[in-house]
Amino acid sequence: MSSERSQRRLALGSFVLLFILAGVGATRLHVSDDAAEAMLPHSGPAADRYADYLARFPSDEGALVVFDNLLCTDAGWNLIKRVEAAFRAAPSIDRTVSLASPSTRYVIGQGDTVELSRFRDTDFATPQARCEAASNYPPYREVLVSGDGKAAALFLVASGHQSSVDFSTALEDIVQPFRQEATALGGRLIMTGESIISAELSRVVGRDSTLVAGILITMLLLVFIVTRSLATTSTALLLSLFVISVAYGFMGWMAMPLTPATSLVVFLLVPLSGTFVIHAHGYVARQAERQLFPEEGRLPCLFAGLTTAIGFACTGLTPAPDIQSLAIMGVVGIAASTLGVFLLVFPLLHGVKNLRFAVSFSMPRWPLVHPSAGIGMLAVAMVFVVWGLSQLKVDYGPTDYLPMSNSYRADYEAAGQWFGRMNLPLMVEVDDVEDPAPWQALKPLVDLLYEKYPRGFQASWLYDQIAQLNTAITDGDTQAPVFPEDADTLAQLLLWFDPEDLELYMDEDRTRLLINLQIPYLGSGGYFEMKAIVDDYLASHQIKGYYVGRVASFFETGHRIGADNLRGLALGATLVFALLLVIFRSLPYAVIGIVVNALPVLAGLAMLGILGVSVDMGSSVVAAMAFGVVLDDSAHLLVRLRQLQQSGYDAATAVMRSVRELSIPIMTTTFAVCVGFLVLYAAEMRPFHDFATLMISTMLIALFADMLLLPALVRQFMDGDLQRRIRAIRKR
Repeated sequence: MSSERSQRRLALGSFVLLFILAGVGATRLHVSDDAAEAMLPHSGPAADRYADYLARFPSDEGALVVFDNLLCTDAGWNLIKRVEAAFRAAPSIDRTVSLASPSTRYVIGQGDTVELSRFRDTDFATPQARCEAASNYPPYREVLVSGDGKAAALFLVASGHQSSVDFSTALEDIVQPFRQEATALGGRLIMTGESIISAELSRVVGRDSTLVAGILITMLLLVFIVTRSLATTSTALLLSLFVISVAYGFMGWMAMPLTPATSLVVFLLVPLSGTFVIHAHGYVARQAERQLFPEEGRLPCLFAGLTTAIGFACTGLTPAPDIQSLAIMGVVGIAASTLGVFLLVFPLLHGVKNLRFAVSFSMPRWPLVHPSAGIGMLAVAMVFVVWGLSQLKVDYGPTDYLPMSNSYRADYEAAGQWFGRMNLPLMVEVDDVEDPAPWQALKPLVDLLYEKYPRGFQASWLYDQIAQLNTAITDGDTQAPVFPEDADTLAQLLLWFDPEDLELYMDEDRTRLLINLQIPYLGSGGYFEMKAIVDDYLASHQIKGYYVGRVASFFETGHRIGADNLRGLALGATLVFALLLVIFRSLPYAVIGIVVNALPVLAGLAMLGILGVSVDMGSSVVAAMAFGVVLDDSAHLLVRLRQLQQSGYDAATAVMRSVRELSIPIMTTTFAVCVGFLVLYAAEMRPFHDFATLMISTMLIALFADMLLLPALVRQFMDGDLQRRIRAIRKR
């Protein structure tokens, strides 16, 4: 007895010490101020090309300001010039590009009267003439001004690397005083861009993190309803706070920021902590002799924690730092939950009297009476899975994280109808930019993209400016080429431009050309479709070029997350299968365990395919993590079956008894997780909604598999395995 008391004091003392250390670390936690940056890989060919791009060209981090219905009035034009001047003077801005920029050149006259003048210094007879001149000038049309001349664009390029939140805040401070003035003039001023959206995502993550409290309260209510025990409910509260503290504390000690992905882990760990407590409550209540650590519950609790950790770990098979952090956090959180069961839950519930479950469920007997029905259920489910998975597509759209009701998303969509969705630089390696050959070879590619994307696509490069200047110099000679055909002529034309004019389109060494593509799509599916067109064209013309920048890395990484997590699911299933073989030493057991637990995850993905919903970051992460989560309940059931069969029970009796003992905790923990995730529908982040929907669907399918399919399969296939075990035991 004294030894047991010493063990109890040691366990609780260790728990308190870890809690304090975790709490200190949690005070160091901070929210990421750049949600996009957290997704970008820091090594590999894409990262190297991006670094090379940044060394040669101004940063692709920036923003877009749109002046709607202001260009065609003198007052509106003056406002555009003042806004551009205010941004140009800001230390956070490296340069600006607009009709009002000093670097925006405009060809005046023809032949001997040609002049390359600043557009803002050009005299126009009327404001309407200014609108028509801008929209009819090929280098500006759909790039700096909309086709109807009503909307003008101001592109802002950040100076150096800045966090999205700091950059966005600085821009808002500049633009805010001009918004009311624009409205008073009958127009509007819109500011958007990838950096602005990234900053808003970071702010939304911070706001949505408060939902952890709602999930915690919901989980505690369910624990109390199920157990009617204040001791168990209080223990669940302490374990949840401990797990949250360890998760946040680990992030704080390791200087890992809270991002959209890592915040998902905390939302998942709270209901999972509740499930661990409910199962521990059952083991303490059922034990024949009071033990500090119930013998019946030791292996299943450890096994459940290990399999769940495997599910989390397998989400980290991707180069995205954010998802790798998610995997680490999941493993740390599950380790904390499992450790907390032995350091806190079992010691606190030890000695508590009258522990029981206040609810009961009656399970159907037909899976045992007609075990062949399990084969039928499995066959139907497999047809559904194969059909759905064949329709599944991966499409990662970062802006879809925000709902259309979000003002920043609304501004993004409004600006996108005129000037594209995002800036995607295409960098091409050349021997010498003064050689007309690469320019002429790239022009058909740009024309092809305009033909492929007639709406919302723009290509900004120096070709149009050079062609316009060449046409003016040749005085409209119909026999003259649109673009110069010899290097000397091209070199002479380039001398007309100031260095600042050229820096956006060619590097200082004159060995790189840059085409800035304003893309019309939102998801990675559209990105890879365009990339295939560009790559095929470049390869067929022996041109070395590639996409660079944050947007390209974002799409590449996000799309890969989906594929990598599906591979992670396969790896997780392989590892769990090996673990089942080691623990149970039975091939049929291992196969049944994998089938019963992989089926709900595959069915959830198949449902997405049938409904036409593409796999994105949120749903792909669920696929890998859910496999570990659904194993949590199955682990307890499988281990109990093993214990009973090793004691000599036949398969039917072992299944009936284990289901009778564990049906209440399995069903209540499933409902606890599902109800807890309902809270996520109050979140602003759309992936949280998708995460909750897929997780709830998967958990409900897993409940069906555990309570109906598993008993039928065990009854169907384990009788022979049991007889072999009995003979082996007798021979000993």
